[in-house]
Amino acid sequence: MKKRPPKKLNKDIRKSITSSIGRFLSIFSLMALGVFAFIGLKVSGPDMRETANRFYQTHQLADLTVVSNLGLDESDQKLIESANGIKKVEFGYFQDVPLGNSETAIRLFNTPKVLSTYQLISGKMPSQSNEIALDYLLKDKYKISQTVNLNENTDHESSILKNHTFKIVGFVKSSEYVDKNSFGQTTIGTGQLNGYGVTTASAFRSNVKMIARISYGSLVNLSPYNQTYKDKVTAYQIAMQDLLKSQPEKRLAALKKGPEQKLAQAQNELNQKNVSLNQQQNELNLQKAQLKQAQAAGLAVDPTQIHILDTFQKKIDDGRSQIQIAQEKVNLQRKELNQLTAPVYTVSDRNSADPGYQIFIDNSTRIDTLSNIFPVVLFAIAALVSLTTMTRFVEEERSNLGLLKALGYTNRQIRKKFMVYGFVSAFAGATVGTVLGHWVLPLVVFKAYTASSTFTDLALTFSWQWTVVAFAISILCTVFPAYLTSKEVLRSQPSDLFVAKAPKAGSRILLERVNFIWRRMSFTYKVTARNLFRYKKRMLMTIVGIAGCTALLVMGFGIRDSISGLSSRQFNDILHYDMIAIQDKNITAADQAKVNSLMGEQEVKKHLGIHFEQFSTLVGTVETKQTVQLIVPSDEHNFSSFVSLQNRTTKKGLALTNHGAVISEKFAKLLNAKVGDTIKLADENNKTVSIKVTGITEMYMGHYLFMNRAAYEQALHQSFKSNAQLIGLRNNSDANVQDFAAKLMKNNGILTVSQNNDLKTTINSFLYGINSVMFVLIGCAILLAVVVIYNLTNINVSERIRELSTIKVLGFYDHEVTLYIYRETILLSFLGIVGGFALGAYLHHVIITMLPTDMVMFSPGLTMTNLILSALITLATTLLLSIMVHIKLKNVDMLGALKSVD
Repeated sequence: MKKRPPKKLNKDIRKSITSSIGRFLSIFSLMALGVFAFIGLKVSGPDMRETANRFYQTHQLADLTVVSNLGLDESDQKLIESANGIKKVEFGYFQDVPLGNSETAIRLFNTPKVLSTYQLISGKMPSQSNEIALDYLLKDKYKISQTVNLNENTDHESSILKNHTFKIVGFVKSSEYVDKNSFGQTTIGTGQLNGYGVTTASAFRSNVKMIARISYGSLVNLSPYNQTYKDKVTAYQIAMQDLLKSQPEKRLAALKKGPEQKLAQAQNELNQKNVSLNQQQNELNLQKAQLKQAQAAGLAVDPTQIHILDTFQKKIDDGRSQIQIAQEKVNLQRKELNQLTAPVYTVSDRNSADPGYQIFIDNSTRIDTLSNIFPVVLFAIAALVSLTTMTRFVEEERSNLGLLKALGYTNRQIRKKFMVYGFVSAFAGATVGTVLGHWVLPLVVFKAYTASSTFTDLALTFSWQWTVVAFAISILCTVFPAYLTSKEVLRSQPSDLFVAKAPKAGSRILLERVNFIWRRMSFTYKVTARNLFRYKKRMLMTIVGIAGCTALLVMGFGIRDSISGLSSRQFNDILHYDMIAIQDKNITAADQAKVNSLMGEQEVKKHLGIHFEQFSTLVGTVETKQTVQLIVPSDEHNFSSFVSLQNRTTKKGLALTNHGAVISEKFAKLLNAKVGDTIKLADENNKTVSIKVTGITEMYMGHYLFMNRAAYEQALHQSFKSNAQLIGLRNNSDANVQDFAAKLMKNNGILTVSQNNDLKTTINSFLYGINSVMFVLIGCAILLAVVVIYNLTNINVSERIRELSTIKVLGFYDHEVTLYIYRETILLSFLGIVGGFALGAYLHHVIITMLPTDMVMFSPGLTMTNLILSALITLATTLLLSIMVHIKLKNVDMLGALKSVD
């Protein structure tokens, strides 16, 4: 048979699109929505990391930094420069200073030349020793050309800065501080840094440098998020630590050598003066004895001679007093010199040097985690429904296939109609989804997460990999079923295709055998029950589609519920104090008395002395280092008013025993520890400590270890000593907590203050980002539910239009006709919702296990509100679409439908 020209077929293809625009838009919407979420989440994480990477490369962020509590002298600098693999080393100054007369504390650096440079936001960089550029986040408080005082609170001789009055000439953004809320701790102000500033190196007066910034040649072209980079920088960090291992003792000896020589010289001079005074005293005593002998012999004594001897004696006595004062000074200097400890060198990679660095990485990898689950499920549902839609489309065109075949078109030409239809609808949807996924969703995600970071100008990248995957899945889900179904149908002869397929035969169902139920059911409900099992494929697709949409809603709302209120639960229900004031281990009695006086002030509602210490351990398969805070209360009975120790599921209180510790729940999960197990931790001196786990307490942020006195002394083999205070204020507003923290920091006995408000800010900014993303994904799930339910309902109506026309002709009212078919949809929706609950609970569990960082735990349970809300959205969508179905059935051409097979 001669092939027919494709012109009329092409016209028929175009007409099939315009005449079934609802079906076309359904497939288009499903593919667009699936590809949008899939690609959008797949590229958001890499886009965020690329943004950070470009910023770091532009400003050449150092790979490692080295600092010492006693600075870096020339020997330190030469030793650091001798390390292998170094491309560039830059030494610099920094000093923590209060900004103006406020409690705002900043870290003032000198302007670096090459490494870890600053981005100028406005104004200019400082060029004179009395000029300063401030953190751009302080622009609202300070203006260019304004003069500020940086008072070091120290005498002139020990001052690091040459002057303390600076003119603001600009505002900058640092590559070393990328978190808006976290700048580290300090020993001034409130105990927390509030920003940074830069000035010239000439503004500092110091014989030693404070920081070494290091870059390595082999790391230049590597992404900092590449595992190769991480492995290499870890190796360089270990090598630098090994290089500096013997330096503390050498530096201590060098530090002591000069002062010891001066003290020895001073002591020698004092000894010589003492000998000289003793000789003078002996001579004076001899003269006094001779004078007394003369007086005893009755000889006349000149009063002037007596006066001279008394004056000489006074000079000797004054000399002895001066020697005694000088000796006390020498003794004090010797005592201070003996107390001088070896310097501590800290080698930090980017993660440990800047908390915001790791936080931003963690945020981006959370999006990667979501992209492996949420869009995959969404895409799978969209693809499944699209597949069903295309299959139904071919079935509807059965008689047209017979006509085209009778007119002489080949099977290949006829199949082209459906394959082009599927390709165009899928390609158009995938194109829109790709564009929105690459350039809209990443911006939404980035904006949510940069609410707490300093990054701007998202680096939008195009992923060919995920684009190809998305297009391939989209086209495959429409073209492939169209090909298979049309191929199967076209095996029939044209005469067979002109005859409508016989409707599926009804059959007895299991419910009919339950006679006491079946006989009480009305006719319409019996029809509904039979039709459910009569169209098993459609029933299964409806249940799966609605279950998938419900599962996404349950998962989305569940994650939102799991993270919302974490701050309140952590700092209201579990931790009932506002700050921890950590004391200096060498606190004097006078300073301790001042601390005790502060604890007795009216604004302090409660306080409790504790022993505070930090331990560390390696956890997980990659052995990441985790820090855990040990808290040992001085008064065990009063401890519950500061910390609620309780089991999360049972809410049963946990007691501190004499033979172990209560540990926080997330820490226990990381260690895979259970009650009765023994865990091993390392103290600050890297000494291993074994502690038995006696309880696991609810905790959502941070790792904690709680022990009583007896358990502490037994495990650590040392006496209990209080070195910190848990403090609760009557007014715990942010401003009042800041003021009291500043008051504490003015006491020399307080080393630092850890405020819960700072932790609240950190956790709230983290939760804001996750919440914003979840609202977008919940919106996608709701849109998917609308399209899926509409599509499946539309297919159901199209499949049974003759059946519906028949019962309408038989005299059923419009609402009865609608309920005749929609009663099945509602029942299947309920079954899908139940299935969605189970699937959603599983997906929720998977994500909240993978999503949080090692330091954070989400609430693992699903709330009843979440399940009800997800069910109501699905049901509301189903019921609203019933209005559209009702209108469609109300206006159906009954005679045309019944004559369609004639």
